[in-house]
Amino acid sequence: LLHLRIKMEQAINDLNWLRLRSWRESLATAFDPPERRNSLKEIISLDIDVKGNHPVQGLLLAGWIADRLNWKLKESNLIEEESINATFYKEDKSLVKFRLTPLPIGKPSIHPGEIVGVRLISKIDNDPKDSLCVILAAESGECMRLEAGGMASMQLVEEVVPRQKDPLEKDVARLLSSSRGSTSPLLSNAAPIAHEILDFAQKSH
Repeated sequence: LLHLRIKMEQAINDLNWLRLRSWRESLATAFDPPERRNSLKEIISLDIDVKGNHPVQGLLLAGWIADRLNWKLKESNLIEEESINATFYKEDKSLVKFRLTPLPIGKPSIHPGEIVGVRLISKIDNDPKDSLCVILAAESGECMRLEAGGMASMQLVEEVVPRQKDPLEKDVARLLSSSRGSTSPLLSNAAPIAHEILDFAQKSH
């Protein structure tokens, strides 16, 4: 629906997009130091964990990252009707692996599909000590979960991103106050990529 409305050039805003703000800001800050800028070109994998089986926030965040770094989707597929795996081409035609993983939830959330963890791995083959792993998580336990799998040999950047605890009414108020009669250019670019990932995955299943 977001993709369709954008194609129709209608002004839209979206709660899922609004709730990604702290994740986008934290991720941009992680790569802000000049010595980490080149690592963006060397990213080989992106993992996003979400609460439950509601993929929209994870797909929009992946779409935003892909748009910012000029990645082009090669393929995507559903794994056991839950996880979404995808592969992107970077500008130099090398590949980036993406995985969106739903995690079980203990009790229903007012924010279905809430992001709980993001991991980006940047690997420099000719200088392994400069390889970088950036982990953002909603809690320290998720940081430790994402550290598993050979991260010890890399530079590790971790940050806990505070969970959003605002009531739905406050979310809607923020959404309305941020609407300016036009669609955010970032959302306009991210939503079609999110749609492409999901559409490709569903068709390949």
